[in-house]
Amino acid sequence: MYQYKSEALIYVEPSYDNKANKAIADNYQFIRDSFKQKRISFIYLPKLLSNDSFNKVMDYNRPYFKNYNQADPAKLYPQLIKHFNIRSNGPALVYVSDEVDEIHEFEFFPLTSGIAKEQLTVYIREIFHEINRIKTEIQLREDKYPHIWFKISEPSVQYENGNDADSHFDRVAFEIPEELRKKINELKEAGYLSKLIEFLEELQKTTRQLSRLHITKDFKIYLMDYEMKEVQMSPLPKALYFLFLNHPEGILFKELTDYRTELMTIYKNISLRENPDEARESIKKMTDPFDNSVNEKCSRIRAAFLRVIAEDIAENYYITGNRGEAKKIVLNRELVIYEKEQILQGL
Repeated sequence: MYQYKSEALIYVEPSYDNKANKAIADNYQFIRDSFKQKRISFIYLPKLLSNDSFNKVMDYNRPYFKNYNQADPAKLYPQLIKHFNIRSNGPALVYVSDEVDEIHEFEFFPLTSGIAKEQLTVYIREIFHEINRIKTEIQLREDKYPHIWFKISEPSVQYENGNDADSHFDRVAFEIPEELRKKINELKEAGYLSKLIEFLEELQKTTRQLSRLHITKDFKIYLMDYEMKEVQMSPLPKALYFLFLNHPEGILFKELTDYRTELMTIYKNISLRENPDEARESIKKMTDPFDNSVNEKCSRIRAAFLRVIAEDIAENYYITGNRGEAKKIVLNRELVIYEKEQILQGL
Protein backbone atom coordinates (compact mmCIF):
# COMPACT_ATOMS: atom_id res chain seq x y z
CA MET A 1 0.00 0.00 0.00
CA TYR A 2 1.21 3.51 -0.85
CA GLN A 3 1.65 5.49 2.37
CA TYR A 4 0.94 9.22 2.31
CA LYS A 5 3.94 10.94 3.90
CA SER A 6 4.01 14.02 6.12
CA GLU A 7 5.38 16.02 3.17
CA ALA A 8 3.61 16.42 -0.15
CA LEU A 9 3.53 18.29 -3.42
CA ILE A 10 -0.03 19.01 -4.53
CA TYR A 11 -0.86 19.92 -8.11
CA VAL A 12 -3.27 22.85 -8.48
CA GLU A 13 -4.46 24.94 -11.45
CA PRO A 14 -6.75 28.00 -11.67
CA SER A 15 -8.16 26.69 -14.93
CA TYR A 16 -7.72 23.52 -16.93
CA ASP A 17 -4.29 23.30 -18.56
CA ASN A 18 -4.21 20.60 -21.21
CA LYS A 19 -0.41 20.44 -21.59
CA ALA A 20 0.25 20.19 -17.87
CA ASN A 21 -2.41 17.54 -17.30
CA LYS A 22 -1.25 15.47 -20.26
CA ALA A 23 2.37 15.63 -19.08
CA ILE A 24 1.38 14.45 -15.60
CA ALA A 25 -1.00 11.77 -16.86
CA ASP A 26 1.65 10.40 -19.26
CA ASN A 27 4.38 10.43 -16.59
CA TYR A 28 2.41 9.99 -13.39
CA GLN A 29 4.19 6.87 -12.12
CA PHE A 30 7.60 8.40 -12.87
CA ILE A 31 6.73 11.63 -11.03
CA ARG A 32 5.23 9.84 -8.05
CA ASP A 33 8.17 7.44 -7.71
CA SER A 34 10.69 10.27 -8.03
CA PHE A 35 9.13 12.18 -5.14
CA LYS A 36 8.59 9.01 -3.15
CA GLN A 37 12.36 8.43 -3.10
CA LYS A 38 12.61 11.62 -1.04
CA ARG A 39 9.63 10.61 1.17
CA ILE A 40 7.38 13.22 -0.45
CA SER A 41 3.89 12.30 -1.62
CA PHE A 42 2.71 13.55 -5.00
CA ILE A 43 -0.97 14.52 -4.98
CA TYR A 44 -2.68 14.77 -8.36
CA LEU A 45 -6.42 14.90 -7.75
CA PRO A 46 -7.65 13.06 -10.89
CA LYS A 47 -5.48 10.08 -9.85
CA LEU A 48 -5.91 10.45 -6.09
CA LEU A 49 -9.68 10.12 -6.06
CA SER A 50 -9.53 6.71 -7.74
CA ASN A 51 -6.35 5.47 -6.08
CA ASP A 52 -6.61 2.19 -4.13
CA SER A 53 -4.40 3.43 -1.29
CA PHE A 54 -6.47 6.60 -0.93
CA ASN A 55 -9.63 4.49 -0.99
CA LYS A 56 -8.27 2.50 1.97
CA VAL A 57 -7.42 5.69 3.84
CA MET A 58 -10.95 6.97 3.23
CA ASP A 59 -12.57 3.66 4.13
CA TYR A 60 -10.73 3.63 7.47
CA ASN A 61 -10.90 7.31 8.44
CA ARG A 62 -14.14 8.42 6.74
CA PRO A 63 -16.27 5.28 6.28
CA TYR A 64 -19.41 7.44 6.12
CA PHE A 65 -18.15 9.26 2.98
CA LYS A 66 -19.35 7.28 -0.01
CA ASN A 67 -19.31 9.56 -3.07
CA TYR A 68 -15.95 11.32 -2.74
CA ASN A 69 -14.59 9.72 -5.93
CA GLN A 70 -17.35 11.43 -7.91
CA ALA A 71 -16.05 14.87 -7.01
CA ASP A 72 -14.88 17.15 -9.81
CA PRO A 73 -11.21 18.14 -9.23
CA ALA A 74 -11.84 21.39 -11.10
CA LYS A 75 -14.17 22.45 -8.27
CA LEU A 76 -11.61 21.58 -5.62
CA TYR A 77 -8.72 23.57 -7.08
CA PRO A 78 -10.18 27.02 -6.25
CA GLN A 79 -10.56 26.01 -2.60
CA LEU A 80 -7.00 24.71 -2.44
CA ILE A 81 -5.60 27.79 -4.18
CA LYS A 82 -7.42 30.04 -1.72
CA HIS A 83 -6.44 27.96 1.30
CA PHE A 84 -2.75 27.86 0.37
CA ASN A 85 -2.80 31.48 -0.84
CA ILE A 86 -1.30 30.55 -4.21
CA ARG A 87 -0.20 33.52 -6.33
CA SER A 88 0.65 31.69 -9.55
CA ASN A 89 -1.64 32.39 -12.50
CA GLY A 90 -0.99 28.98 -14.00
CA PRO A 91 -0.47 25.35 -12.91
CA ALA A 92 1.65 24.93 -9.79
CA LEU A 93 2.94 22.36 -7.33
CA VAL A 94 2.35 23.33 -3.71
CA TYR A 95 4.80 22.02 -1.12
CA VAL A 96 3.18 21.31 2.24
CA SER A 97 4.54 19.58 5.31
CA ASP A 98 3.23 18.60 8.71
CA GLU A 99 6.66 19.47 10.09
CA VAL A 100 7.31 22.79 8.33
CA ASP A 101 4.73 25.47 9.03
CA GLU A 102 5.19 27.19 5.68
CA ILE A 103 3.71 26.78 2.20
CA HIS A 104 5.82 27.03 -0.95
CA GLU A 105 4.69 26.97 -4.55
CA PHE A 106 6.53 25.91 -7.69
CA GLU A 107 5.24 26.96 -11.08
CA PHE A 108 4.59 24.01 -13.34
CA PHE A 109 6.11 25.19 -16.62
CA PRO A 110 4.82 24.19 -20.10
CA LEU A 111 6.48 21.02 -21.36
CA THR A 112 7.94 20.58 -24.81
CA SER A 113 6.36 17.73 -26.73
CA GLY A 114 8.53 14.61 -26.92
CA ILE A 115 10.97 15.39 -24.12
CA ALA A 116 8.56 15.67 -21.19
CA LYS A 117 10.39 13.09 -19.03
CA GLU A 118 13.78 14.78 -19.50
CA GLN A 119 12.30 18.15 -18.57
CA LEU A 120 10.49 16.62 -15.61
CA THR A 121 13.72 15.10 -14.32
CA VAL A 122 15.42 18.50 -14.31
CA TYR A 123 12.33 20.14 -12.82
CA ILE A 124 12.06 17.57 -10.03
CA ARG A 125 15.75 17.94 -9.24
CA GLU A 126 15.31 21.71 -8.93
CA ILE A 127 12.34 21.21 -6.60
CA PHE A 128 14.37 18.89 -4.36
CA HIS A 129 17.16 21.46 -4.22
CA GLU A 130 14.73 24.23 -3.27
CA ILE A 131 12.99 22.11 -0.61
CA ASN A 132 16.36 21.29 0.95
CA ARG A 133 17.23 24.99 0.94
CA ILE A 134 13.91 25.82 2.60
CA LYS A 135 14.45 23.21 5.32
CA THR A 136 18.00 24.37 5.96
CA GLU A 137 16.91 27.99 6.19
CA ILE A 138 14.13 27.15 8.63
CA GLN A 139 16.48 25.06 10.75
CA LEU A 140 19.06 27.84 10.89
CA ARG A 141 16.35 30.32 11.86
CA GLU A 142 15.09 28.08 14.63
CA ASP A 143 18.62 27.51 15.90
CA LYS A 144 19.20 31.26 16.01
CA TYR A 145 15.84 32.12 17.54
CA PRO A 146 14.75 29.06 19.48
CA HIS A 147 11.18 28.88 20.67
CA ILE A 148 10.73 29.36 24.39
CA TRP A 149 7.64 27.66 25.71
CA PHE A 150 5.98 28.68 28.96
CA LYS A 151 3.76 26.02 30.39
CA ILE A 152 1.07 27.05 32.84
CA SER A 153 -0.14 23.92 34.52
CA GLU A 154 -3.34 23.66 36.47
CA PRO A 155 -3.39 21.81 39.77
CA SER A 156 -4.03 18.17 39.02
CA VAL A 157 -5.66 15.55 41.14
CA GLN A 158 -3.04 13.33 42.71
CA TYR A 159 -3.91 9.67 43.13
CA GLU A 160 -2.21 7.19 45.35
CA ASN A 161 -0.70 4.27 43.50
CA GLY A 162 -3.38 1.60 43.49
CA ASN A 163 -3.47 -2.08 42.63
CA ASP A 164 -7.08 -2.06 41.50
CA ALA A 165 -8.13 -2.38 37.86
CA ASP A 166 -9.49 1.17 37.79
CA SER A 167 -6.04 2.58 38.61
CA HIS A 168 -4.55 0.97 35.51
CA PHE A 169 -7.43 1.47 33.06
CA ASP A 170 -5.89 4.48 31.26
CA ARG A 171 -2.72 2.52 30.56
CA VAL A 172 -3.71 -1.12 30.03
CA ALA A 173 -7.07 -0.59 28.32
CA PHE A 174 -5.49 1.65 25.70
CA GLU A 175 -2.61 -0.60 24.73
CA ILE A 176 -2.72 -1.94 21.18
CA PRO A 177 -0.67 -4.65 19.42
CA GLU A 178 2.34 -3.49 17.42
CA GLU A 179 0.94 -4.84 14.14
CA LEU A 180 -2.22 -2.80 14.65
CA ARG A 181 -0.19 0.30 15.49
CA LYS A 182 1.68 -0.17 12.22
CA LYS A 183 -1.58 -0.47 10.27
CA ILE A 184 -2.96 2.69 11.88
CA ASN A 185 0.21 4.61 10.98
CA GLU A 186 -0.11 3.45 7.37
CA LEU A 187 -3.73 4.60 7.16
CA LYS A 188 -3.57 7.84 9.13
CA GLU A 189 -4.32 11.11 7.38
CA ALA A 190 -1.48 13.58 7.01
CA GLY A 191 -2.52 17.16 7.85
CA TYR A 192 -2.73 18.30 4.24
CA LEU A 193 -4.78 15.22 3.37
CA SER A 194 -7.25 15.97 6.16
CA LYS A 195 -7.71 19.49 4.83
CA LEU A 196 -8.20 18.23 1.28
CA ILE A 197 -10.80 15.73 2.50
CA GLU A 198 -12.59 18.48 4.41
CA PHE A 199 -12.93 20.36 1.13
CA LEU A 200 -14.19 17.16 -0.48
CA GLU A 201 -16.82 16.76 2.23
CA GLU A 202 -17.91 20.36 1.78
CA LEU A 203 -18.07 19.95 -1.99
CA GLN A 204 -20.07 16.72 -1.76
CA LYS A 205 -22.21 18.04 1.13
CA THR A 206 -21.14 15.24 3.46
CA THR A 207 -20.96 15.35 7.25
CA ARG A 208 -19.68 12.77 9.71
CA GLN A 209 -22.28 10.23 10.74
CA LEU A 210 -21.95 7.39 13.21
CA SER A 211 -23.04 4.00 12.01
CA ARG A 212 -25.71 1.87 13.58
CA LEU A 213 -24.30 -1.07 15.50
CA HIS A 214 -25.97 -4.28 14.37
CA ILE A 215 -25.94 -7.33 16.68
CA THR A 216 -27.06 -10.48 14.87
CA LYS A 217 -28.94 -13.35 16.48
CA ASP A 218 -25.69 -15.33 16.51
CA PHE A 219 -24.00 -12.38 18.26
CA LYS A 220 -21.85 -11.05 15.44
CA ILE A 221 -21.20 -7.29 15.50
CA TYR A 222 -21.49 -5.16 12.38
CA LEU A 223 -21.25 -1.45 11.62
CA MET A 224 -24.34 -1.33 9.43
CA ASP A 225 -23.79 2.00 7.73
CA TYR A 226 -20.09 1.45 7.11
CA GLU A 227 -20.66 -1.22 4.48
CA MET A 228 -21.38 -3.81 7.19
CA LYS A 229 -17.83 -3.87 8.54
CA GLU A 230 -17.60 -6.72 11.03
CA VAL A 231 -16.05 -6.03 14.44
CA GLN A 232 -14.53 -9.33 15.46
CA MET A 233 -13.95 -10.28 19.09
CA SER A 234 -13.36 -13.50 20.97
CA PRO A 235 -16.12 -14.57 23.42
CA LEU A 236 -14.74 -13.04 26.65
CA PRO A 237 -14.25 -9.46 25.35
CA LYS A 238 -17.52 -9.75 23.44
CA ALA A 239 -19.41 -10.80 26.58
CA LEU A 240 -17.96 -7.81 28.45
CA TYR A 241 -18.89 -5.55 25.54
CA PHE A 242 -22.50 -6.75 25.56
CA LEU A 243 -22.65 -6.23 29.32
CA PHE A 244 -21.65 -2.58 28.91
CA LEU A 245 -24.07 -2.17 26.01
CA ASN A 246 -26.80 -3.35 28.38
CA HIS A 247 -25.87 -0.60 30.84
CA PRO A 248 -25.71 2.81 29.16
CA GLU A 249 -25.45 4.42 32.60
CA GLY A 250 -22.03 2.81 32.97
CA ILE A 251 -20.44 0.46 35.46
CA LEU A 252 -17.95 1.23 38.22
CA PHE A 253 -15.10 -1.26 38.17
CA LYS A 254 -15.30 -1.61 41.96
CA GLU A 255 -18.87 -2.88 41.51
CA LEU A 256 -18.11 -5.41 38.77
CA THR A 257 -18.80 -8.33 41.10
CA ASP A 258 -22.46 -7.24 41.17
CA TYR A 259 -22.65 -8.01 37.44
CA ARG A 260 -20.98 -11.43 37.59
CA THR A 261 -24.18 -13.42 37.14
CA GLU A 262 -25.37 -11.30 34.22
CA LEU A 263 -21.97 -11.52 32.56
CA MET A 264 -21.88 -15.30 33.03
CA THR A 265 -25.30 -15.60 31.39
CA ILE A 266 -24.17 -13.55 28.39
CA TYR A 267 -20.92 -15.48 28.10
CA LYS A 268 -22.57 -18.90 28.18
CA ASN A 269 -24.89 -17.88 25.36
CA ILE A 270 -22.19 -16.60 23.02
CA SER A 271 -19.39 -19.04 23.86
CA LEU A 272 -18.95 -22.56 22.58
CA ARG A 273 -16.71 -23.41 25.51
CA GLU A 274 -18.00 -26.59 27.15
CA ASN A 275 -15.98 -26.43 30.37
CA PRO A 276 -18.21 -24.57 32.87
CA ASP A 277 -15.52 -24.43 35.55
CA GLU A 278 -13.07 -22.75 33.18
CA ALA A 279 -15.75 -20.28 32.11
CA ARG A 280 -16.63 -19.42 35.70
CA GLU A 281 -12.96 -18.81 36.52
CA SER A 282 -12.57 -16.48 33.52
CA ILE A 283 -15.65 -14.49 34.52
CA LYS A 284 -14.51 -14.37 38.14
CA LYS A 285 -11.18 -12.84 37.10
CA MET A 286 -12.86 -10.37 34.76
CA THR A 287 -15.19 -9.12 37.51
CA ASP A 288 -12.50 -8.91 40.18
CA PRO A 289 -11.84 -5.18 40.81
CA PHE A 290 -8.23 -6.02 41.70
CA ASP A 291 -7.50 -8.10 38.61
CA ASN A 292 -6.26 -6.55 35.34
CA SER A 293 -8.33 -8.99 33.29
CA VAL A 294 -11.12 -6.43 32.71
CA ASN A 295 -8.60 -3.87 31.41
CA GLU A 296 -7.08 -6.44 29.07
CA LYS A 297 -10.53 -7.23 27.68
CA CYS A 298 -11.27 -3.50 27.27
CA SER A 299 -8.01 -3.21 25.33
CA ARG A 300 -9.08 -6.03 23.00
CA ILE A 301 -12.47 -4.40 22.48
CA ARG A 302 -10.82 -1.12 21.54
CA ALA A 303 -8.38 -2.90 19.22
CA ALA A 304 -11.28 -4.72 17.52
CA PHE A 305 -12.85 -1.40 16.54
CA LEU A 306 -9.51 0.19 15.59
CA ARG A 307 -8.96 -2.61 13.10
CA VAL A 308 -11.86 -1.31 11.03
CA ILE A 309 -12.34 2.40 11.86
CA ALA A 310 -10.19 5.34 12.99
CA GLU A 311 -9.85 6.42 16.63
CA ASP A 312 -12.03 9.55 16.43
CA ILE A 313 -14.97 7.38 15.34
CA ALA A 314 -14.11 4.23 17.29
CA GLU A 315 -14.08 6.06 20.62
CA ASN A 316 -17.86 6.28 20.40
CA TYR A 317 -18.11 2.48 20.37
CA TYR A 318 -15.54 1.12 22.84
CA ILE A 319 -15.47 1.38 26.64
CA THR A 320 -14.15 4.68 28.03
CA GLY A 321 -14.18 6.56 31.34
CA ASN A 322 -12.12 8.54 33.82
CA ARG A 323 -10.49 7.15 36.90
CA GLY A 324 -12.91 6.71 39.77
CA GLU A 325 -15.91 7.13 37.47
CA ALA A 326 -18.23 4.67 35.80
CA LYS A 327 -16.87 3.19 32.57
CA LYS A 328 -19.33 3.23 29.68
CA ILE A 329 -19.93 3.05 25.95
CA VAL A 330 -21.06 6.55 24.94
CA LEU A 331 -22.83 5.45 21.75
CA ASN A 332 -26.48 6.50 21.63
CA ARG A 333 -28.40 3.26 22.19
CA GLU A 334 -30.87 4.26 19.49
CA LEU A 335 -28.06 3.34 17.11
CA VAL A 336 -27.86 -0.22 18.50
CA ILE A 337 -29.93 -2.70 16.51
CA TYR A 338 -30.52 -6.19 17.93
CA GLU A 339 -31.82 -9.11 15.92
CA LYS A 340 -32.44 -10.86 19.21
CA GLU A 341 -34.10 -8.46 21.65
CA GLN A 342 -33.48 -10.72 24.67
CA ILE A 343 -29.87 -9.60 24.73
CA LEU A 344 -31.12 -6.39 26.36
CA GLN A 345 -32.12 -8.43 29.41
CA GLY A 346 -28.84 -10.33 29.58
CA LEU A 347 -30.16 -12.91 27.14
